[in-house]
Amino acid sequence: MSFEDFRNNTPTYEWKEVLAGVHSNPQNFLAQMYGLKVKKAEAKEGEESDYKNIDLELIWGICLDGIPYIRLSREELNKKNVVFAGMRLRGKICYYEYEEFVIQKKEMSAYNPVTGHPFRTKNVDVKVKLIHKNMLHFETGETAVFSKANFKEWIKDDKKLYQTVNDLSPQEVDGKLFKCLLIYVDRNLVKVRKNKPK
Repeated sequence: MSFEDFRNNTPTYEWKEVLAGVHSNPQNFLAQMYGLKVKKAEAKEGEESDYKNIDLELIWGICLDGIPYIRLSREELNKKNVVFAGMRLRGKICYYEYEEFVIQKKEMSAYNPVTGHPFRTKNVDVKVKLIHKNMLHFETGETAVFSKANFKEWIKDDKKLYQTVNDLSPQEVDGKLFKCLLIYVDRNLVKVRKNKPK
């Protein structure tokens, strides 16, 4: 239910305690939840358990097959169900991403096949996929867009890597920034307490 639950590896509820409507897609590391109920009390033999509904907007994250997922803003994604993004990289700085499809205007032209010149140009709606890249600081719970500027702010404790990232040209950022994140996570290990089953 909270970032502290995640950081301390002490889930508020275990899967055996809940009834959940969840659909996950391992290809894009996204999961959608459309309902969550928690047992109110342990049922006696022959009786059905009583459940209470949990407000999905109050959930910080879930864990599926050992991978933590963080809840995304429903309004931002314009989704009916609550969406969670899986952390593709876990460490002092965790990394997650999600895609969003937006409609953008694009100028399209029809060309005369004989002359090769456009004879008609019009703005049309085109569906475009945007990839939102984000990071989560494991010690503070802060989230930020995964960009060169934000990443530099978070790695000031590693002077050598900070300088390497600072020296990246705009052309190099796309190919090398994530590799620098891998190096940072490898150098700055975090440990979590082993979860004791309830």
